[in-house]
Amino acid sequence: MIVQGVSHTADKVDINPCSQIARHAHYQPHLVALNYEGEEITYQELKDTIVRWAAHLDEAGVRQGDRVAYLGMNSRSFVFTMLASWWLGATFMPLNFRLSAPEISQLLMQGTPHTVVVEGPYLPQAKHIYGVERHHVIVIDDDPHAPVDGRVPLYWQASSALSTSTDAVSKPRPMSMTDLALLLFTSGTTGLPKGVQLTFGNLWWNSINVDTMVDSRPGDVTLATAPLFHVGALNSFAIRALVRANTLLIHRHFDPARVLEDIEKYAVGSTFMVPAQLEALYAHPNFASATLDSMRATICAGAPVPPVLIRRYMEKGINVQQAWGLTETAPFATYLPPHMTEKKAGSCGIPMPYTEVRLVDPDTGEDVREPGVTGELWVRGPNVATGYWNNPEVTQKSYTAGWFHSGDLGHRDEDGYFYIVDRLKDLIITGGENVYPAEVERVVAELVGVRGNAVVGLPDAKWGEIVVSVIQPDPDAEITIDQLREHCERHLARYKLPKKLVLVDEITRNSAGKIDKVAIRQMVRELMDEEVA
Repeated sequence: MIVQGVSHTADKVDINPCSQIARHAHYQPHLVALNYEGEEITYQELKDTIVRWAAHLDEAGVRQGDRVAYLGMNSRSFVFTMLASWWLGATFMPLNFRLSAPEISQLLMQGTPHTVVVEGPYLPQAKHIYGVERHHVIVIDDDPHAPVDGRVPLYWQASSALSTSTDAVSKPRPMSMTDLALLLFTSGTTGLPKGVQLTFGNLWWNSINVDTMVDSRPGDVTLATAPLFHVGALNSFAIRALVRANTLLIHRHFDPARVLEDIEKYAVGSTFMVPAQLEALYAHPNFASATLDSMRATICAGAPVPPVLIRRYMEKGINVQQAWGLTETAPFATYLPPHMTEKKAGSCGIPMPYTEVRLVDPDTGEDVREPGVTGELWVRGPNVATGYWNNPEVTQKSYTAGWFHSGDLGHRDEDGYFYIVDRLKDLIITGGENVYPAEVERVVAELVGVRGNAVVGLPDAKWGEIVVSVIQPDPDAEITIDQLREHCERHLARYKLPKKLVLVDEITRNSAGKIDKVAIRQMVRELMDEEVA
C-alpha cells in the first residue's frame, strides 16, 4: 500500500541553533542565557546582541559559507561571534589563543576567514599577523575582563561601536544537515594542523546522542571552564545548553578554587573537563569540604581517566562519566553510563546510540572480534566530520567507506565496553614487544606520591626503544627508579617496566589538556644527550 501526502524531508528541517535562541527570546525572554564573570544576560538580551553583531557582519560583507574567526579566551564575545556567524549562515572558526603569531598566521592562511574578531588582550599579537587589505577585523574593547592592550588601529572596528540597522537580518538563516557550522583546527602534533569540517548536522546528531545517554536536563546550569575553542567543551554541553534554554556559566580560564565555589553557588548540573582539570580540583585544599552533589553529568574526555581518579570522585558521590571521541566525531563516539562507572572503571564506554564503532587491525585491515585484543578504533555516523578543509589527500587517507580512522588503539571486553589503550603513533616497541604507554601510565598513577605522569619511548641501541617514565611528584615526595619498578612489576610484564625515570615540576600538556608527548619526548632526549655528553 502506498500512502500519499505532503512530502517532508530532513533536509528541509532548520537546525540552526540561533533559531531556537530566537524562540526562547520570544517565549521565555527573561531566562538567563549566559552568566559571564557575574554578568547575567537573558535570552532576549542575547538575541538582541546577536542580531546587532549579525547586522554588522552582514554590512561588512559576510555571506553564507564565509568563515568568521575568533581569537580570545572563553567569554561572552566568543558566544556572540559564534552565534552571529550562524545567524547569517557563516562558518565559525575559533582559534587557539595559546598559539604563537606565526602559528595563527598559518591557520588564517588555511582557513581564509572574511572577518577576524580579536579579544583586547591579544591586540598586540594580532597587529603582526593581519593586513588591513586582507581581513575585516573587529577588536573586543567593551569587555572589562579583557581590556584592550594598546590602541585599536584606525581601519579596524571596535566592538563598542557596532551599530547599524538590523532590518536585513531580523531572522536567522535556516541551516540544513549539510551546511558547514564549524572549522576547527587540530593541535597538529604530527605536522601542520588540519581543519576539521563539522556541519550543523554533525552538531545536531551529537546533541541527540548526548541527550539520549546523559542526564543533562532543561533548567540546568552548565559550566564552561575548559577552552571553548575545542569541540569537547563547545559541543558536549555549551551549544546544547543554549538550544535547550539553559544557563551557560562561562569561566574565562580554569581556576580550581573558583570552579569548586561556583559548582556549589550555582548548583551546576553539567560540565565537561579533561583529566588534568579533575586532578587539579582533587588536589585543591577546598575539594574535601566542597558540596558537589548537584553534578549529575560530569563528562571527562581528551585522555584516558586513571581509575584511581575515578575512585576519588566516587568517594564524593560524583560519577565521572568517561567519554571518547575526537574533533572529527563532534566529539563523542562512546560514553560510559554513570551506573557502570565503578564496574567498568577505566572504560570509555559503549558506542553512542547513533554512532558505530569498530576495531580494525592496523596492519591487516581486518576486523578485531576477540575480546581483549587491541585494534584501531574506526567510527561511522552522522556526527562524524565530512573531512578536512582543502585537504582531499588527508581526507582520503583518513576515511574508508565512510569509516573514520581515529588513530586511537583500544580493545573491547566480553560485554562490549571499549577501553582506550593509546595513540597508534605513541606505541613503544621494545625488544620486539609492543608497550602501550597509557597502560603503564595507569599503573604509575597508583604509586603513592605521583601527582602526574607520562610514559614515552627513547631510542636504544640494544632494545630498539626503552620505556621512560616522566613523573610530577607530590610536594616532598621522593620517588626512585627502584621504587617505581618494584611497584610496576606487581601489575605489568617485565618488558613493560620503565628503565629510566625523569622527575619534573609539571607534566607538559597541550591546549586541550592532553599530555604533550612530542614535547616530552624531546625533553627526555635532550636530558639523555646531556648525560652522554
